[in-house]
Amino acid sequence: LTIAIACGCLLGVFALVLLFSRRAIAPYLRNLSVQKQFITNAGHELKTPLTAISTSADVLAMEYPGDEWAENIQAQSARLARLIADLVTLSRLDEENPFPEKTEFSLSDAVWEITEPFSSLAAAKGKRYSQEIEDGVLLTGDRQAVQQMVSILLDNAVKYGAEGGHITLTLEKMDRQARLTVSNPGDPIPPEHLAHLFERFYRADASRGEKSGFGLGLAIADTIAWEHKGALKAESDAASTRFTFTIPLRKQA
Repeated sequence: LTIAIACGCLLGVFALVLLFSRRAIAPYLRNLSVQKQFITNAGHELKTPLTAISTSADVLAMEYPGDEWAENIQAQSARLARLIADLVTLSRLDEENPFPEKTEFSLSDAVWEITEPFSSLAAAKGKRYSQEIEDGVLLTGDRQAVQQMVSILLDNAVKYGAEGGHITLTLEKMDRQARLTVSNPGDPIPPEHLAHLFERFYRADASRGEKSGFGLGLAIADTIAWEHKGALKAESDAASTRFTFTIPLRKQA
């Protein structure tokens, strides 16, 4: 009888904890849902006036070639468009299941496809680019999202790599894991900044101004990696800064 009463009390306490915890977290969940909806709606609403501003700036630039004001409006409009796109992307990634239709695809081919223009882009910035991509690496997930993650890592390497540096990308299969590494030489990132690189709106060097971006790219890349059951890690030393994405592969039949 004592054991039965004790078990009943434990079940009662558990039920009360469950009930009150749900009530306590409900306002937070509602606020989070409203916040995500606001970001999505605001992003769509801002696109229309932003498109008008950008188009007007393009017309001014054609009528007055070399005008610094028109060029500045163009640059800031493009920057604002990128910010809106990043915010909407993060809002979508915060959903319970952002990639409902995951399919098996060739990670090797997807990386080849997205990296094709980066050699020319790096050369335009006075840098070299090379890659080693192992064939036959298959992954189950969202192909477009994974390509976006790789593009973000390469964009950062081109933007922050040392002048004349050599940017490298490797994709290899190790045991039951795929590992993708993007490396570029440059000033080492201090440990106190390295630990926060994947936080939203965090910028290791805000003094770089526009070059430092909004601090959303790596947050997006990290969330994409996490949603695919993978991990994204950053390392930095005197030789280079490296971003490594590892993900388990499904055992082949």
